[in-house]
Amino acid sequence: MKRISLFLSLWLLMLSLAALSSDELYNKLQKTYSGFSSFQAAITQENRFAQLNKTLTYTGNIYFTPGKMVIRYDKPAFQRLQITGGYAELYDAGSKTLFRSRIRPEFGKMNPVEILQLYWKKSKVTLQESKGVCAVSLIPNDDPLITSLSAQINVNSGIINSLAYRDANGNKVSYSFSKIKTNAAIPAAVWKYTYPKNIQVVQQ
Repeated sequence: MKRISLFLSLWLLMLSLAALSSDELYNKLQKTYSGFSSFQAAITQENRFAQLNKTLTYTGNIYFTPGKMVIRYDKPAFQRLQITGGYAELYDAGSKTLFRSRIRPEFGKMNPVEILQLYWKKSKVTLQESKGVCAVSLIPNDDPLITSLSAQINVNSGIINSLAYRDANGNKVSYSFSKIKTNAAIPAAVWKYTYPKNIQVVQQ
């Protein structure tokens, strides 16, 4: 019985030594993403609207380099979101509408990857690690918009495989990434897009 207890104690100690702390994981994220000159991946976005009891799923690709980002959704319909120079542009092909708005500097970095870094230091952080993947839960201390965030992070690479956040109304947005490429050349055509003629422009 003593041998079993001793073995169990050593095993639990090894687990505690192997597990990353909150600060260690945050620093790994910072180091990983600060070293990227570019990031591109296939993306699946799921929007859950609590009051409507409805879920919409979009698939496409995300591209970003420091200072600018583009997300192109191909399904269920074509949409293109671009953030650069303090402005966001969202083009919806179905309604032939282009939405333009200025965004606050801190939100200019709120692409699906960097949002974790923005909230990490002002949230209660809980980690659960299993098989090389760390499940992260963030509960912001005081935020009027976001009530919780969660993510799945590859412990070895420091790359975020999925991210989700819930707002004060109970709505949830989740992203999952696959076919990830880092520091690879992004085609110039990704950053250039000619909007069709006679579209409706909404300035927000």
